[in-house]
Amino acid sequence: MTPRRTTRTMAALLAATALTLTACSGDDDMQAKPETDVNAVVQQHADAVAVIAGQALQNPSLTPHGCTGPNGQISDTIYTVQGVYNLPAPTGEKHLDVIARIRADWKTKGYTITDDRTVAADRGVAAAKTPDGYKLDVETATPDGFAVFVDSPCYERP
Repeated sequence: MTPRRTTRTMAALLAATALTLTACSGDDDMQAKPETDVNAVVQQHADAVAVIAGQALQNPSLTPHGCTGPNGQISDTIYTVQGVYNLPAPTGEKHLDVIARIRADWKTKGYTITDDRTVAADRGVAAAKTPDGYKLDVETATPDGFAVFVDSPCYERP
């Protein structure tokens, strides 16, 4: 391997490592927050999606996971919470119409749209990041309805 290729390989490896270490971290310094408070915010984001969709959330699952802090910290006290939910199929309208309403609401709230795709006839994905670092994702599910994901930024347990 030439020195130039070795340098490029090391740079690529370091970039991949940095992305892995910061995959869960937010842009700002990590805050201390009780898991119950984070669960409540995750649930609020999911409830807002359900209101716009006009359907009740089903099969809720709130799960804490380990997380790498913004400065590379790894500890049992650093965590993120992922909320996973299902929404029934829309009644009297298309899936893409519901996703369009959710996306419009997110834009109105100042969220950054991070994904916006039509993946097949009446099937799509919309994702956003809130100003406080929560990641929201709504996708058409198989065979019908929607999957809703809400991921918190990293927090430290007080």
